[in-house]
Amino acid sequence: MTDVKQQTLGQYLEALRSTAAVPGGGSAAAVSAALGAALVSMVAKLSAKKTASEPDRAALNRLHLELDELGERLLDLSQQDIEAYRAVIEGRKAGLRGVELARAYEHAAEVPLAVATAAARALVLAAEASKRAWEMAASDLAVGNELLEAGFHGALGNVAVNLPELQGEAATRIERAYQQLRAATPQ
Repeated sequence: MTDVKQQTLGQYLEALRSTAAVPGGGSAAAVSAALGAALVSMVAKLSAKKTASEPDRAALNRLHLELDELGERLLDLSQQDIEAYRAVIEGRKAGLRGVELARAYEHAAEVPLAVATAAARALVLAAEASKRAWEMAASDLAVGNELLEAGFHGALGNVAVNLPELQGEAATRIERAYQQLRAATPQ
């Protein structure tokens, strides 16, 4: 399968609606958050052009740079999610048990945890951007926020699905991080 970054949107959607196990919800959550980060970045860029305030312009320019980085990270995580879950599927088919399969599940939980973390950070940046946003971009900002929230919640759902498969230190570490993200759910 072609890397998510190399596919057209149509190709990605075709793969998503197929009967293949990947890409699935974890990858889609990351793409959703990447789309949200891109929209909020656009709002920050447009707002920076429209404002007469130099401090606002500087703040918006800092915001869009970080949002662009987060968007790229989220797109990479979309592909990583595909690869992580594919490793779980292949491991189960091969009859792996014990440590080998546990490592696959651990990675399959860590990737959406990273997606949720990045989406949460982008939501914080979106809130900052909203304080200085050009009013004509309000609907773009709203859609960006919704996409980020969908990605955040979808990623947490994928972590939750994998938690019962984890053991030992990995289970404790990932469960703790998961609970911290849930408790700090961006509003």
